[in-house]
Amino acid sequence: MAAQTLAGVYLFAQTVPEQANGGTTATLLAVFGLLFAWIGVGFWTAVFGFFALRFGGDPWSLSSRVGQPTPEEATVAPTAVVMPVCNEPVQRTLGGLKAIIRDLERTGQQESVDFYVLSDSRDPEIWLEEQATCDRIRTELAPGQQLFYRRRNINLNYKSGNIADFLRRWGRRYRYMVVLDADSLLSAHCITRLIQLMEARPEAGIIQTTPRLARAETRFARLQQFANRCYGRLYGSGLAAIQLGEATYWGHNAIIRVAPFMTHCGLRKLRGPGLFRGPVLSHDFIEAALMGRAGYEVWLEPAIAGSFEESPPTLEDDLIRDRRWCRGNLQHLWLLATLGKIRLAHRMALATGIFSYLASPLWLVFLGLSGYVALADSTPALPGVMATTDTGSGPGFLLVLVTSVLLFGPRLLAITDHALAKRTSRFGGLLRLSGNTLMETLAALALAPIRMLIHTFHVGGALSNLRVGWQGQNRSGGAKPGLSLRHFALLLASAVAALSLIQWHAPSLTPWALPVLAPVLFSPALAWWLSRKPGEGQWLAVPEDYRTTRVIDLAGPAPMGHRTPGGLDWFEQMVLSPVSARDHRRSASPLRGKKARALASLVDRCATEGKQGLTHRELSLICKHPEALAALHWRVWHASHESPWRETLTRMAQSVEGDSPIPAPLPRRQEQIAWVEVAS
Repeated sequence: MAAQTLAGVYLFAQTVPEQANGGTTATLLAVFGLLFAWIGVGFWTAVFGFFALRFGGDPWSLSSRVGQPTPEEATVAPTAVVMPVCNEPVQRTLGGLKAIIRDLERTGQQESVDFYVLSDSRDPEIWLEEQATCDRIRTELAPGQQLFYRRRNINLNYKSGNIADFLRRWGRRYRYMVVLDADSLLSAHCITRLIQLMEARPEAGIIQTTPRLARAETRFARLQQFANRCYGRLYGSGLAAIQLGEATYWGHNAIIRVAPFMTHCGLRKLRGPGLFRGPVLSHDFIEAALMGRAGYEVWLEPAIAGSFEESPPTLEDDLIRDRRWCRGNLQHLWLLATLGKIRLAHRMALATGIFSYLASPLWLVFLGLSGYVALADSTPALPGVMATTDTGSGPGFLLVLVTSVLLFGPRLLAITDHALAKRTSRFGGLLRLSGNTLMETLAALALAPIRMLIHTFHVGGALSNLRVGWQGQNRSGGAKPGLSLRHFALLLASAVAALSLIQWHAPSLTPWALPVLAPVLFSPALAWWLSRKPGEGQWLAVPEDYRTTRVIDLAGPAPMGHRTPGGLDWFEQMVLSPVSARDHRRSASPLRGKKARALASLVDRCATEGKQGLTHRELSLICKHPEALAALHWRVWHASHESPWRETLTRMAQSVEGDSPIPAPLPRRQEQIAWVEVAS
């Protein structure tokens, strides 16, 4: 790769006008060298993957060295499957978890695997639904299966803090922990195979699968899904062959050896300036590095099938997620300087993650410098772009040719790999696979300038230490045109200003600027179009469209939301339903000390003004304490006709079918009366 980069810089230097300033030229060559090396990383990874697959797979991988177990050997060590969630679509998320549980029933190993939903949700409408849905799933479990729901009172350190809290409380019960994302799906075979590889390789601390994208519905998600399924096989195999036991961890769809993880992978808050202060956001790469520093191996195993996740449904959601990832990856600059004794491979992985976002502002700098240098020459061509002789043998032509090979070569290798492996029928045939690859490539070219500018804003915001939220993702799609326009307004204004400036100062550069600026000018319309569902037919077909997987079938097209019977929201259901209030009384934490008076005030406000005047935190406090909930339940059922709750009771009564009576409220117990009197 070094030779490729040096050759590229040499060819590029031949195209720079001699009149250009020496310092500008040196900067331009340095930036070009970094970017040329960056695209080379992806190309050579794909080449490694192609040849590894052509020779029957990586012989050094754990999957190749550890055979399938016999029925007598197929025992499963105590394992926790944990799903951290934070304000996610409940039915879709827990529907996926239920599919994993049901698929595991077939193996007969369900007694050794426990499932945990670890909630950081703040909205009571969401966490009450999470709790109720887990209760419902628990009633459907096979004998021996366990599903636990835990919601933290304090959201400390985001997802890594959520996992750490689980490990402090229950980690010592388990030998292994399988970590899921809210959109993860793992087949029973995948889970048991991960456990088996861990048992066979005591030196392994983390084994990471390569998740395949699934359940895509919008055009944008299907573009991402097709790229993942078409090219991901090469990149995953290449990474695994290069990294061996020094791979990285992607934060989900992986198995972890609990004891060393608890001992060596605790994350302290950063103590640097600005961005480099506070909790580590992108914790997964760091945990892999710490596991490696402790002497354990981290493996990437693309041969393990049955690992799935979902793509963000819209371009806007993808870029919002990138904003968090950008901030987390840039924090690794501080950790690279302060973490000692970590392996070179893990340092390279951290540097790669950092550069995946720094490449965007560097590309923007490169375009600006290229335009500036081009103005010093009599020809309107940008340096390195078709500054060739008519014979097509000049350095500019060769540079464009080599760059095209680096950019598009992996796609051609992927099609060749599928053809040689006789897998094209899974994509609808060779012709359809080739056509879809061309369509995805054109879409990627159109989205590249948009990503470049947005990522540049993200990098600037992160280095300026602008805070970002950490909420659940939109997984349903369906962005509105107005929202798309508002989301890309700054981008659109920047593109209009840049094009106007070019037209004013250097109109000869306009033809070279349009390929970059045109997609940006149409970004709101493009984003809205990509957020729509493609309609009938298998648009950008992938293998699961022709032959689905059991765990995906079990998950099904789960609804994004669920209302309670009677059209009530979840807080109203908790307050009005005697069954819900009674069941919650058993599970909620008891009232303690000084909170009684504050809770009595909240109950009084909620009973007299309705729930609209209370914040999510205040509503959650009522739901957490059984005495407060019981007092509110009694007061609402005995509310006057002027109470805002009367409309809710009327709506509940109208929804009852036939002559079914409205359930009577719980009797007011003596201790409830005493609590209300003392607290008030």
